[in-house]
Amino acid sequence: MKKTKTITIVLLTVLLFSCNQRIPQYTINGIFKDGIGELLILEDVSDKYSIKTIDSMRVDANGNFSFSGSSFGEKKEIRLSIAGTRFKDEILIEDTIVNVNIVQKVITEKYTKSIFKVERSKEDALYAKLKANYKERRTIWGGKTNGLVVANKEKKISDEELAKACGILDADFITEILDTLSNYPNNYATAFYIKNYMLGFDPLPSVEEAFNNLADNIKNSKEAIPIISGIEVIKKSYVGGLPDDFSIPSLDGGETSLYQYRGKVLLIDCWATWCGPCIKEMPHIGEIYNEFHSKGLEVLGISYDRDETKWRNFLKKNEYVVWEQASSLKEWNCPSAKIFSVNTIPETILIDKNGVIAARGLKGDKLKAKIKELLVLE
Repeated sequence: MKKTKTITIVLLTVLLFSCNQRIPQYTINGIFKDGIGELLILEDVSDKYSIKTIDSMRVDANGNFSFSGSSFGEKKEIRLSIAGTRFKDEILIEDTIVNVNIVQKVITEKYTKSIFKVERSKEDALYAKLKANYKERRTIWGGKTNGLVVANKEKKISDEELAKACGILDADFITEILDTLSNYPNNYATAFYIKNYMLGFDPLPSVEEAFNNLADNIKNSKEAIPIISGIEVIKKSYVGGLPDDFSIPSLDGGETSLYQYRGKVLLIDCWATWCGPCIKEMPHIGEIYNEFHSKGLEVLGISYDRDETKWRNFLKKNEYVVWEQASSLKEWNCPSAKIFSVNTIPETILIDKNGVIAARGLKGDKLKAKIKELLVLE
């Protein structure tokens, strides 16, 4: 009898302890007085390659809305948006309550803008600060870069001077970002910034440096897993990497896969009809094809277009483009963009007979010399 009583007490203690363990929850309370009946969408955007809808609801008759759910045991980046519009905001959520007030601002007689006013947590506030800093620096960088491009078009500086000056601007931009991030090694906001604003955009060594500067508890967290896996994917897209296979629709209506070119030297040209520099570079790709195709080189053009008609009409009009063409018609969501970490075009990728990336971004004589080397030509 005493033994049974002891077991009962233990079970009650365990039950009480379990009941007192509150499941981590996030809550987003909001006001949208001018948006009664509007549909709001809540999405998990922690993984930019796999955005998931968490929930949706309409603003009630009093202009209020509220979302709540499990905080996943980690920090997540969510996007709150007004359906059918481009108005949205991104928030880092955790085991906390977030208050949002959406207000409308009349810009012109025909245009009204919805502004999200968010009471941010410490991490979310830092993340917003880092994003604002990025946009400010990016604007300055863009203005200087455009000035150089204009000077080059006006023949005030040569192509070589343009490339050198742009290289210096790019390096300075990244150095400034790394310096800023180094001030916040113990913040999850820094990890989210690296994942969303550096990974896949900046040179891999810079991404790795920023990540290695994080405190160990951040590097070993769940939030860091996408960065680690992303770095491994990017390594495969660099020179010496063995990229994964992918398949996209070809111009003739079939499917084109990367691995179907195994055993051959392959030059990939990433381009789009809306990309002026791509169109300017395409005749040079034609020269490469004419010179080396009969000697064993395969050339594949991958278009980052979305408009199929424009894509097909361009190729029909420019009959000199006789090498293979393919497109998913998904612009930057093309599988090749992820596999090769393509974030600017035109981009050339040279792959050897074993499927290993031998070179990227080569042009002119340097590209020809590398092709000769791979084809073992004198």
